[in-house]
Parts: sequence; structure tokens; C-alpha cells
Amino acid sequence: MENNFIIENLLQQDEGVRLEFKSQFNIEAIAKTITSFINTRGGDLVIGITEEKKVVGIENAEQAVTLIQNALVNLIKPTAPISVQTINYKKKDIILISVWEGAKKPYQYKGVIYNRIGQTTKTTDPEKLTSLISERKDADFHWERMPVLGAELSDLDIDEVKRTIRLYKEYKLETNIEDIEDFLIQVGLIQNGNITNACITLFGKNPIRFIPQSRIRLTLYPSTKSEDSFLDDNIFEGNIFKNIESIFNHLDIVYGKKLSVKDVLRYDRPNYPLLAMREGVLNAIVHRDYNSVKGFLQISIYSNRTEISNYGGLPNGITIDDLKVEHNSILRNPDIAQICFYRKYIEMLGSGTLRMINDCRKSKFKPPKWKEIGNTTTVIFPGVAHNRKIEGITEGITEGITEGITKSVLINVEGITEGITEGITSDVKDKLNKILLILYKHGGIRTGEIESRIDVPYKSIERYIKQLKDAGVIEFRGANRTGGYYLTSEVEREITK
Repeated sequence: MENNFIIENLLQQDEGVRLEFKSQFNIEAIAKTITSFINTRGGDLVIGITEEKKVVGIENAEQAVTLIQNALVNLIKPTAPISVQTINYKKKDIILISVWEGAKKPYQYKGVIYNRIGQTTKTTDPEKLTSLISERKDADFHWERMPVLGAELSDLDIDEVKRTIRLYKEYKLETNIEDIEDFLIQVGLIQNGNITNACITLFGKNPIRFIPQSRIRLTLYPSTKSEDSFLDDNIFEGNIFKNIESIFNHLDIVYGKKLSVKDVLRYDRPNYPLLAMREGVLNAIVHRDYNSVKGFLQISIYSNRTEISNYGGLPNGITIDDLKVEHNSILRNPDIAQICFYRKYIEMLGSGTLRMINDCRKSKFKPPKWKEIGNTTTVIFPGVAHNRKIEGITEGITEGITEGITKSVLINVEGITEGITEGITSDVKDKLNKILLILYKHGGIRTGEIESRIDVPYKSIERYIKQLKDAGVIEFRGANRTGGYYLTSEVEREITK
């Protein structure tokens, strides 16, 4: 069915260090193999297909999946992301179990450590155990696990942490979490009493205060090339989960939706391959090199394509051609990836690029292409493009804001911003104009209400509000909890004269 293409891809490969076929359901054998995968290079275990690749299927597969998931999650120590699912292939139910290479080696099942040698699962010998422990020590000095000096629990978005705890409890049923701090310690986001870089990136209220390179930029260009001029330019400065939500809300506006009706019911379908784009953005977030102050993540939308570029080349041993087939997934930021998995942003392990290719084809777009230049990796989505023109973009966004406002008011607003915005782009001037027009019509509203009326991220609006306040154009009136922004009296007189 939906994921048949993954089984087809696996059947084209031979069993080895990352792949094994089993014809029968046996918890003990499954757990040993999965533990060995986690301790080695990750991999896929396919149950219901023989070593000779004959499809025999598994009876009561859904029930078996529940048993497998609970056993693996609760008996393999420490806890690791494990994806277990049923795929109906050639009218038979197949169970696919996928895991990443673990970041907290060595892993053990019932107190025994296993590793993978070729096609075989073996008990770890003393020499290999020493190597696994050495890898664990090296991982503890990874950028993700470095302390963020000065960061406190109050710097975290507690609501996002609580959402993660709820989903983590669904994943690991037999877990005991005392409070938020205890959870962060259990998943490694507090190390030696210190909040880590990964924790701030995932859950920070204002992560750029500590990690400025965590910003994400999304730019619309009027043609097929990057230019000094652009149609729209947005900077997303929130934590990972806030950024993902804001980016896809923005993409829905940029690409638009198609309306279709089936059996009297209305359906809105995005004008872009949503699953593929989601995988592309998540891959960039999870694999980007946050360690460098030069690190960036750029989403560029042209008139003929979309590109997602992030600082951080492909890991050693992975090539562009590998991305087109099932391949070893080497995580640059395993702690971030693990939390994204618990949050169900990553639904299957190690098959993201395959799913991108498949979704583009299903959505009638050309398959994505990848390129690597220096330390930058880019995925290109041909044909996933905007259809906006420079003349029309302002009209589309401001429709409804200027309704009922006289031409003289519009001209006076532009005159005010001309006087305070020397040296900045026309795009920023346009956004300042929109904010002033909103406050002219709806004085007394707050930043969140302004965000709901124009397509600009909350953090960007905060920045523009500060600029307008500093210039004496707007002011905040009332108590902190109940007040709002107004045009100053002088500016209101100037606009309406």
C-alpha cells in the first residue's frame, strides 16, 4: 500500500550489516538483532519475508507490532528510537522495524550487548565493548551535549516540553517521570545539571539569544535566480517546533491550495508535495551543522523550483547516489533527531529521502535532486514554485487591511515610513506600512493580533514594532497584560490630515 516502495527497495538489496529478513515472529531473536543494529550502523529488520526473499507474511500483524514495540522499547537499554510498522505487500502483512545507529552506546538487551558482523548478530567481545564505550565518551563531547552557560528552566517553552512528555509516555509506556527537569535528564537534554545546546534549540523560548545560528530564512525570489531584490523575506527565530509550524503555515500561503469536492465534501489540497517538503525541512533541521557560527538553513523559493540548503555536508561514507535508495542514516545531531521522533515529526527511520521521492511522484512533481558544494547540502524540488509577481504580492497580503482607507491615508503612511527607514529594503518598508495601517484601523491591539492579520512571523513583528516605537511613530498604552499598541497622536494627525 502506501509504503510498498520501501519493501520493494529493500528486496533489491542483500542481507548484510544493516539488513535482515526473518520469516517468523520471534521476540527474542528480533530483540537481539535490533540491539545489534543500534550498536553498529542502524538498519532494517523485515519480518514475513524469508532469507530467499519469499513473501510469506505474518498473521495477526497488528497485534504482533504492539508486542514487539513494547518489548523493544522497555527491554533495550538505554532507550532508543525504534520504528515498528505493518506494511501490506502483495496482499500479505509484513512488519518493518527500523532503527538509527545509537548515540549512547553500548545498548543491551536483557543485560547482554550485541553487535552486527556482516549478516550475523553476535555477542559483543571485550575488544568491541571497549570500542563502544570509547564511542560513547566521544559522543558526550558533541556540540549537542555542551552546556549553555546561563540557561535556566525558565528559558524553555514549558508547553512544548509538556507536549513532548505526553508523546514520550505514549512511546515508552513503562516510564516514570517526576517532573520536567527529570524528563530532560532522562533524555539527555540536561547533562551534569546544565541545559544543553540541543535542549535550547528544541525548546528555547528565545533560542537565538544563546544560539544565533539556529535561525531559518525563507525567501521568495521573483525569477529563477537569487537576486538583490525579492518578493518576500522571512526570518524564523523560534525553537524547532515553533519554526516548523510557522514555516508550513507560511508555505501554505506561498504555494496556495486547490479546492476539490468529493461526495459533497470539500477538500483543500496543497499545491506542493507536503510530505516531501516536510521531510526536506526536517532533514535540514536535524542534519545541519549548528556547531559553526557560520551555520545556516535557507529555504529559497523561485519561479520554477524550491531549494532547501543547510550548512553541513553529507557524512563520511554517504554519497548523493545513496540518498536515492535505502541507506545508512548517520545523524549529526542525534539528540535533536530523537526528540523529533518522539514528537512524531519523524515517522519512519532511515527512509526520509525515499519518501520524498515517492511523494513528489504521487503529487505529480519531478523527483527531488540533491547537490553538495563545499560544506553545504541542498535539496532541489523542480516545479515546486510560487506564481507571484512583484506588483501583485503587496496587494495579495494587504487585501482587507486597506479596505475603506482613503488614498491620501495610504500616501501619508508611506511618507512616514520613508522618513524613518532610510537604508532598509522595500520589503521591510512594505511590512512597516502594513503594521501602521492595521494600527490605524485597529488601535489598541497586541503583537499576536497583528501577526494574525499579516503573514509575518511573530519575532519579526516584534522587531518592526521596536523600530516604530524607537522612531516615535507608535506607542504602547495601558497595563502590560491588557494594553496595546497605538499610533502616536502626532502620527495620527499626520496620517489623517
